Amino acid sequence: MHGGARTLPVVDTSPVEDRHPRLRARHVLRWLGRSVPATRRRLASQDLLLLGAGLTFYAAIAVVPLLLIAVFLAGALLGHAQVRELSQMLADFAPAGLGFSARLVELAQAAAGLSPLAVIAALIPATSYGEGLTRAFDRLAGVRTSAKGLRGRLKSIALLGALPLLTMGAFGIVAVLPAMLGEGLGMQVLAGYLTFVAAWIGGTVLLAVTYRAFSPVPLSTAGWLWSSAGTGSFLAGMSLGWVVVLEVGVDVGQAYGGSQELGAGVLFAVYLLLVQLTCLVGYGWALELSGPSRSQGASGDT
Repeated sequence: MHGGARTLPVVDTSPVEDRHPRLRARHVLRWLGRSVPATRRRLASQDLLLLGAGLTFYAAIAVVPLLLIAVFLAGALLGHAQVRELSQMLADFAPAGLGFSARLVELAQAAAGLSPLAVIAALIPATSYGEGLTRAFDRLAGVRTSAKGLRGRLKSIALLGALPLLTMGAFGIVAVLPAMLGEGLGMQVLAGYLTFVAAWIGGTVLLAVTYRAFSPVPLSTAGWLWSSAGTGSFLAGMSLGWVVVLEVGVDVGQAYGGSQELGAGVLFAVYLLLVQLTCLVGYGWALELSGPSRSQGASGDT
């Protein structure tokens, strides 16, 4: 017998998954995998195409005013002359022959000349997208809320705060990529990869802000971030794939009497619809990841 006090062994009572990274990764993958069938069932109970079409209507009204305000605010931070120069560089990457390049340059010039009164006027159609998001998310979440129009427009301020930062990020990529694109196939592949990563990050940030600001029900931190990142990667890949298809030289005006601009407008509307459907699917996934059935180890605080 020793006179001193006995020292008891320290027992690690943390979950097994937290002590073993591989088990933790498998646990998260199982959690994500279980959410897929539940998300499919949730979306199957809704007319997703109708919701997406309605949201596309709001997006079509808001997209130009939103971009005008975003470029105007970016110009206020970087300087309007610098923004016009970077917009011209960005237009050089746009698919040729569809009028996108000219529209981008015109947008930057118009944004540089906006007066404070014009910015306020642009807020009226720009914030209509928030109203559409509020209505669509309420339907997917299965809740009824009041004053959807007013709440949606007020919450659109969150989007307006994120858009100038994303716009400046896009301008930053444009300022770096041209020096890389002319240095062989390897550098072109690297430039394409960096473009995808930048679009992924930008899409994730935009979706994260959208889901957090417009969701009528609380979302868990883990479910919110995983759904934003996963949906953002798909959105980035789809957008870059869309650009590649247009660069190949598809004759989009053939079905519209040879009018390339009309065909480009229809093509842009289809792209807007695909973006809205992707956003809605991602939100449905976020709801399932944040639901009562989520595992304790993967859930976050609301």
